[in-house]
Amino acid sequence: MLLKEDIRKVALEKAVELNGYIVDITVSNTNVITIYFDRDSGVHVDDCLAISRHIHDNFDRDDEDYELTVCSPGLTNPLKIKEQYLKHQGQEVVVKKRDGKKISGLLKEYNDNITLEVLKKDKGNNKQYTLNDVMIPFEEIKETKLKINFK
Repeated sequence: MLLKEDIRKVALEKAVELNGYIVDITVSNTNVITIYFDRDSGVHVDDCLAISRHIHDNFDRDDEDYELTVCSPGLTNPLKIKEQYLKHQGQEVVVKKRDGKKISGLLKEYNDNITLEVLKKDKGNNKQYTLNDVMIPFEEIKETKLKINFK
């Protein structure tokens, strides 16, 4: 069975060459491998093909048979790594906290926690809103997803 760490090392070589990063890798017990690749300028099919070829060049299918998919993490999947948070600064996200509460706002900052700019109703006046910064420590975050607006 192919080891996730070995696949990550080889995939990362090509990802860095393409000015990108590996978001996640899954390997099933039947050697079905999925590599999620991203970069700040967006992912193109040629990028995925280059990583796929690099994997095939480094792992002999005669020694260990596997099925490989290389793709972008997609807009609907949660953000998983620092680079994704940095890429999406200035965009609207929905954070689901471990206590079940959801907070929606503009992803303003990423450091030891994340800061969202949140629009809140003023108390006593339902027509007035103010922008407030809300800091959320990472240990309180269950998942963060991009908020997709259809306008």
